[in-house]
Amino acid sequence: MNQLGCLFLMGPVDCNNPHIPAYSDDFLAELGKALNKKISCVPMEELKTQELPIFFIASGGAEESFKAVFKEVEGPYILLTTPAYNSLAAAMEILGYLNEIGAKGEILHGSVEAIAKRIGVLERVAHAKKQLRSMRLGAIGDPTASGLISSVADPKKVYDACGMKIVDINMQELVDEYHKGGYVENTYTKQLKAMNYSADEVEKALNVYGASKRLVEKYDLQAVTVRCFGLLSAIQTTGCLALAILNSEGIPAACECDTKSAVSMSIMYALTGEPSFMANPSCMDPEMSEIIFAHCTLPISMPDSYTLTTHFESGIGVAVSGDMAPGPMTIFKCNDDLTRHYAGEAELIETMHRSDLCRTQMRLKLKDGTDYFAHSPISNHHMICRGEWTDVINEYFASL
Repeated sequence: MNQLGCLFLMGPVDCNNPHIPAYSDDFLAELGKALNKKISCVPMEELKTQELPIFFIASGGAEESFKAVFKEVEGPYILLTTPAYNSLAAAMEILGYLNEIGAKGEILHGSVEAIAKRIGVLERVAHAKKQLRSMRLGAIGDPTASGLISSVADPKKVYDACGMKIVDINMQELVDEYHKGGYVENTYTKQLKAMNYSADEVEKALNVYGASKRLVEKYDLQAVTVRCFGLLSAIQTTGCLALAILNSEGIPAACECDTKSAVSMSIMYALTGEPSFMANPSCMDPEMSEIIFAHCTLPISMPDSYTLTTHFESGIGVAVSGDMAPGPMTIFKCNDDLTRHYAGEAELIETMHRSDLCRTQMRLKLKDGTDYFAHSPISNHHMICRGEWTDVINEYFASL
């Protein structure tokens, strides 16, 4: 979004400084430079179409003007202020009123750099909420048959919490699509076929991708999870490559029909735009605040380089073993009604290649230690993405 609109509110002209409009224009121009986008004052009808409505409280005496119009948009109500003309004082009166009536609001005040950073977080959260409200998540296979006893999301709780719909799809549909064969060639399929690995096995794995993609299109899905262990006996291959490609294409795709992880992965992608590595915490060193996370697939676009190998537990199919340079990571998981979540900052120390763990392995140093994982984890699988995103994730959950 290259433009941002705000509703300009100031007190009566006859008791306010005539320079306020010009001062406000200069303030918005400076803020726009910090945000790298144009900020302009817009009428209420246009404000109502924005994902993040902002009320620009330009001066004292704007309280009644705000009260007359604020109910035309949903809260929380964002009050942008300046350091002059009693702008902050008026915003505090407004926020006091909002608190009294049980509505949420926030005052934006301080340096333009600090305000710009905060708006960036709020914009991401607002965009994610809109995206999640229309999201359809396909669960291919029976989630209760995956052997996971704490990873099945309640569809009603998910829908009530964020608007996301879980669509149940019979596993046989995926198997039938697989037997039809075929997939649309793209950068990822060409890259995988050029790898030094069994052409027959890669072709089988890519046919799982083609089958999955056709179901995504058939059911109008924006995210998916597959009971991949069910594929082992049915078609003698795995879903690792299919999920790796789908994730790289911007379709969150989780393993093992773990619907809680699929919900978490979808929220993380909506908030950050980053694909995530769904992984088992496989080895923990509390004294060093380190955990080795491992799984047999990750988004093809995520590692710096990768090789292909077999699926760890079964020894068949095609799995991905990724390598990445050290750097900041974010670990995330939430429950199905979004009343609990974990968002932790971590540093990738190294990627590893142990023979006794799933194929992609990351050793992470956790900023807040390992107590959460030892005492109150939200099931097994956790999502990991590049970058530092805890502020955005925490803001999303605080806003619910």
